[in-house]
Amino acid sequence: MLPQQIDCIVSKFPSLSDIAKEDWETNGISVWSLPPNQVLHEGHLLEHAALVLDGTVRVYKVSGSGREVTLYRIHDGECCPLMITSILGETQYEASACIEVPSTVLIIPIAVFRDWIDRYKSFRQYIFKVFAERLLIMSNLLDSIHFKSVRSRIAEYLLRETAPDQPAVTMTHDQLAVELGSAREVISRTLKTMEQEGRLQLSRGKIIVLHRESLLELVE
Repeated sequence: MLPQQIDCIVSKFPSLSDIAKEDWETNGISVWSLPPNQVLHEGHLLEHAALVLDGTVRVYKVSGSGREVTLYRIHDGECCPLMITSILGETQYEASACIEVPSTVLIIPIAVFRDWIDRYKSFRQYIFKVFAERLLIMSNLLDSIHFKSVRSRIAEYLLRETAPDQPAVTMTHDQLAVELGSAREVISRTLKTMEQEGRLQLSRGKIIVLHRESLLELVE
């Protein structure tokens, strides 16, 4: 591992600043560039940990019927808690992960990853923090799916992904269904009703928010 690479890694993951120079020279530690649409499928036994230096990875589950639901995304300076669970528990990866944009990741053999957690307090604290943050995200996702209406969830998503000066989001009904863990037919029907109510405008592959205040009224 070159010094300039280590500097770049530590700038993204300050918790790795305590890692000794000789530990960075361990066999198998490297930086990989990954192309879009590369997928790690559920059930895979991991041999390496991956920390995202640059890019976006979508983590999702697929039901027996083939329906997808997005669990969360991993961005620069983040890692996947399900990956950590798989490595520490020596179990299969319990979701699927897809590279959404060209991404750069730090690859660490699982034996080294476990050793660093054991020996370096700052890195161990970072791992605990990852668990805590993602547990809250997963709790909010379950709460949203089970206790909120589809109208409310669509409104929340559109408010989050748009702005007053950027009212449009480019995505299909299929993609929105995946994001919200719902059926495409339900999403399309609800969007059409919301369009008829004058809250938004639908066009091919695009949803335009017309009145943010009216969407706020739907948020539960």
